Amino acid sequence: MSKTSLKKQLALMERSDMEQLILELYEARKEAKEYLDFFVQPDIDAKLRRARTAIDKEAARVTRGRARPRVTRVKRFIKDITSLNPGAEPSCEIMTYTVERFCAVGSANWIKESTARSLAKLMADTVKAADLGGVLSLFLPRITAAVEAIRADKFYNSDFRELMTETLQDAINSLTCAPE
Repeated sequence: MSKTSLKKQLALMERSDMEQLILELYEARKEAKEYLDFFVQPDIDAKLRRARTAIDKEAARVTRGRARPRVTRVKRFIKDITSLNPGAEPSCEIMTYTVERFCAVGSANWIKESTARSLAKLMADTVKAADLGGVLSLFLPRITAAVEAIRADKFYNSDFRELMTETLQDAINSLTCAPE
């Protein structure tokens, strides 16, 4: 079903039928329940707190000195926030927090190359989202500071730091209007 066909179907429905459909959707799907709960009582701070806690838990997954975060889960936590359409600032806030948190993890632990590439892509996406949302000046200094804080004194840190530094520079250079 496409969005257009859904609109056509909704246009044919009576108000009471639409109310019934929304209530059934609310009961049937967890994602719909969360979205509608947020629609009725938009408490973005509570959502951000829960997302930060979940991201911290993923970042703390370490085995034998090697970080084992599941980037797919981290991206899902971010998507849970952005799918609520809270605006550019809360979306970029959780993305920037994730970058900061994993830069700290990469400074202290070895990170697999594939995980490091995923985190670098997330950082580039964060810079682009902040630029599109008009909040780049709020988040770019935090991202830059996080990348610069990555230790480079160990062999396992230097590759991650180099990747993040290069990715950040590429992301900044690709912006429509580069910051001063």
